[in-house]
Amino acid sequence: MQNKGEIINGFSDIEKIFDRCSIKKPFLCCGKSFMKTDLFDKINNAFKPVVWSNIRPNPRFEDMKDAVSLYKNEGCDFIIGAGGGSPLDSAKMIKLMITNPESTYLNGKMESNDIGFLAIPTTSGTGSEATQYSIFYVNENEKHSIAHPDFIPDYVILEPSLLKTVPPYQRRCTCMDALCHAIESYWSVKSTEESKEYARRAITLFFECKEDYINNTPSGNKKMLEASYWAGKAISVTATTSAHAMCYSITMNCHTSHGHSVAVNLLQIWKHMMKHNSEVNDSRGRDYVLKAFDEIGILMGGKNADDGIRIFENLLNEFELQSPKADLETVLGFAIKVDPSRLGNNPTVLTTEDVTLIYKKVFNYA
Repeated sequence: MQNKGEIINGFSDIEKIFDRCSIKKPFLCCGKSFMKTDLFDKINNAFKPVVWSNIRPNPRFEDMKDAVSLYKNEGCDFIIGAGGGSPLDSAKMIKLMITNPESTYLNGKMESNDIGFLAIPTTSGTGSEATQYSIFYVNENEKHSIAHPDFIPDYVILEPSLLKTVPPYQRRCTCMDALCHAIESYWSVKSTEESKEYARRAITLFFECKEDYINNTPSGNKKMLEASYWAGKAISVTATTSAHAMCYSITMNCHTSHGHSVAVNLLQIWKHMMKHNSEVNDSRGRDYVLKAFDEIGILMGGKNADDGIRIFENLLNEFELQSPKADLETVLGFAIKVDPSRLGNNPTVLTTEDVTLIYKKVFNYA
């Protein structure tokens, strides 16, 4: 196989790859919306893939096990993941579950295999086509995030026509998820010059194409797919931080999209960190952290971090991503569910009290 994450041009390149690798029976893990596209028709007519589309919005481990059985029973020899984050994250796990014992599935110790993997994102937000992470749920509400270098696809197609039918709310939420990925990666304690360059590309592309993307133009869709891809590459190096660590309870309980949940968190977290930054998790020091905040604001078109916060808040208002709704008792329960390891990746120290206060501000209780 070729180097991981090679961007290819579309159906004609799929034909070349399948011919070169002697692929006989691909397995297509996709969302049902992908099955209505021209690209699906071309793949289906040419290769007769085994199609598995039993994918819930927050993918379930139990469903993936069924998919593995189907792959084996049908004698498949290649995986295509097509859709948003749920189908792509599912395809990643399925790929490694096929050749590993069940005892290794949830502990991150699965061995690599040589099953070819093509990713086709149909939203411009998750960046899953560029990351080494798969996020899914066990028993409905037990969240797992597994990292493995073999989760990075061999090939990626960034096809702007696939974004034409994304509904307006999801269009806004997914691009905000990409922007949050880039911002979180940039200020992460694990950031490197490589990851920061990816994040810079993503943030710059986001603001270059935002209007065209919202207006559903081909050029806007193409650039936002690229922004999402580069943001995905950034978080593949650093992982996400507190905004994502705190978003999952909101998404599961408040009927908001993932990108919506992350974005409302990030705004309040950034505001909090600007006021409370005497203690930092980053070994490069407090001055470095504050400088990174300012650099993000400049990349967004402002002069400093305060401008960045203002621009970000204006985006939430422009996209009509209001504060989610939940009663105070439920909100207070969210804080104890936050993964502490993800808070350690945050640039400033966040205590349980800080997390509780931030949640209160997200839900307008403070």
